[in-house]
Amino acid sequence: MSDPVNPLAVSDDAQTPLASDGALAPDASATGTLSADGTVMVDPDTGLPVETMATTGTGSFADGFTSLPVIEQVDRAGVVGWILAAMALIGLVLFFYKLVGFLRQGVFADGFVRDIENHLSAGEEGKAANLLSRRRHPAARIGLSGMALSVATASEREAASDLIAARARKEVDGLNGGLRIMSAIAVLSPLLGLLGTVMGMIEAFQKMEGAGSRIDPSVLSGGIWLALLTTAIGLVVAIPATAFHMWMQGVINRAAAVMEDVCTMVVNRSELAHKATLRVTNVTDLRSAAE
Repeated sequence: MSDPVNPLAVSDDAQTPLASDGALAPDASATGTLSADGTVMVDPDTGLPVETMATTGTGSFADGFTSLPVIEQVDRAGVVGWILAAMALIGLVLFFYKLVGFLRQGVFADGFVRDIENHLSAGEEGKAANLLSRRRHPAARIGLSGMALSVATASEREAASDLIAARARKEVDGLNGGLRIMSAIAVLSPLLGLLGTVMGMIEAFQKMEGAGSRIDPSVLSGGIWLALLTTAIGLVVAIPATAFHMWMQGVINRAAAVMEDVCTMVVNRSELAHKATLRVTNVTDLRSAAE
């Protein structure tokens, strides 16, 4: 009598998985990923074999995006990290928006003030107005509007000064648009980072309390560095935001000073020309007396 067949006997046929119809299933490597030693890689969290398609596939754009080092650090920081990342993106967009606005308005081209003073001192109001019309600086627009106002008497100069000052304030308010958002980002981002650190420290100490006497130093150290990560991200966001805000504020202050100079010269253009004439006359008299 022949020996009974052991169903657990090790053989190639016995170890080959069968499909539902009794045929041989595809290669076993399709159901799991093999490591270097030939064993099937197992997910430590689920205990299931790692699928070949999941490890050898091309992957989606979202997977590639989240695998970036910066994105990984932000994701580890949790909700606070993503809020800080959003604030950094808003601040960066706002900076480039303001920079383009400054360039379009000609804020950096303020070298015409000396020429305006020379023309007005010489009584050449037409040349001064022509020069102002060819400039894009806010001071040029205000000065050109002031050239159309009469400044013959003291009351007319006072009225023209008030009107020009009101227009200058509108120009400065337009330049200041968005600076409050940048200032808020610079102030709030380190505070949010500190809040994330405090929350992370609380969570780390709660884990230590739950562990009781079986305290693992790695749990404490891991919780601490994750908590400090939000503070680091907050400082990374706050430092450039503060620098951008200070730079833009300086540009606006310079533009406001240029507007004030041009407005003063336009309002007092008659006196400026009169004083220049007196200086020329005095110099002529002195030369004549010396001869």
